[in-house]
Amino acid sequence: MKVNNEDKVLIGVGLVAVSGIGYLYWRKKQRQKQEELLTEVPEPDTVVPQNDTIKIPSTGAVLDKNKLLSKGSKGVEVRELQRLLGVTIDGVFGNKTSLALQSKKGVSRISLNAFSKTKNSSKNVLNALPIIPVLPKKGQKLMANQNDVSLYNAKKTASGSYFNIGTKPFIGGSFDYGEHIGIFVGAKTGGQYLINRDGVHYFVNASAIKAY
Repeated sequence: MKVNNEDKVLIGVGLVAVSGIGYLYWRKKQRQKQEELLTEVPEPDTVVPQNDTIKIPSTGAVLDKNKLLSKGSKGVEVRELQRLLGVTIDGVFGNKTSLALQSKKGVSRISLNAFSKTKNSSKNVLNALPIIPVLPKKGQKLMANQNDVSLYNAKKTASGSYFNIGTKPFIGGSFDYGEHIGIFVGAKTGGQYLINRDGVHYFVNASAIKAY
């Protein structure tokens, strides 16, 4: 069959249209594939390497200022005590530290808090050494160093020693500051002195009198 020119034109237009439609369909499919690929790609997980460690900043050592320090103690508290005493700082409470503490505070054990609160005194100090008063000489005069100082009756035993019977003289057994009390005879246990007043023996608390 012979095809005229008009039919040829129509056929050409049809082929172009079909080609155009096919091209558009192919482009659409390509876009869909690209979108599917994009949605299917997973986001990478954040992985922390096992070898990485979290570094915690170090802080200074905390002093236990209530810790009782004595010979044999060790640690930062001892180092601070040694610094305060002005001795070699090695963190070990040894002989040198003990001697320095005895010399400066008069004690063998102490805490940092107690060290800062005391100044060569037994007050508020742990394990403070007892204060031993200087004994008067036998025959030395004694007077009251405070008000209302009391005497206590003494009784002589068969062996010649005296003991405190716990009673006060009926008359003249109380003295105020500066008054003469008697003559020193001797010291007894319990912090008392045996005195002689007008030929009679009495006991008096050692802390309440002084020699003159």
